[in-house]
Amino acid sequence: MQALGLVLDDRRDGFDEICARKTSAIHRDTRHLMEVWRQLDETGGFIVGIHIPSRRLANLLNGISLYEPIDGGRDFRVRLAGSAVLRRFGRDVAHLRLSEVFEKEHLAFHRSGMRQVYRSGTPFLYRAEKQWQGQRHALFEVVCLRVYSPDCRDSWILSGQAGLPADFAESPETG
Repeated sequence: MQALGLVLDDRRDGFDEICARKTSAIHRDTRHLMEVWRQLDETGGFIVGIHIPSRRLANLLNGISLYEPIDGGRDFRVRLAGSAVLRRFGRDVAHLRLSEVFEKEHLAFHRSGMRQVYRSGTPFLYRAEKQWQGQRHALFEVVCLRVYSPDCRDSWILSGQAGLPADFAESPETG
């Protein structure tokens, strides 16, 4: 289905997503999110409801997703998903579990990265390429960061995604 120029529920139409871990961010939005997160992490932590939403991150909100761990990180529930997330997944993923968002063959990649963030606090950075019939359709850079729940009792995962030009070419400097 297509609405307002977006292909919705594209999983049935031959779309696939290829993901690869990365060591550094190149998009200004993901770099900005990581910089704000690092500053807050050094001074007590990034707290949902206090540090987001905020003016400092207002331009990034449409690409933000917030995940709450379930059963010690065996799965993660999407608490919030910005409007740009719709483009990547082709549907609204809010309130779904990670295991309901990703197909089985991709779930292990995402779950292991989210568990890394949840358990160690180490950011998880990757690029997701949406392909249709073997051709690149869209490219996203995604960073997942450990943040604190509004009551500061639990660690959650904040994910920020930014679209890269579909013709973006990987190089050793951007890998």
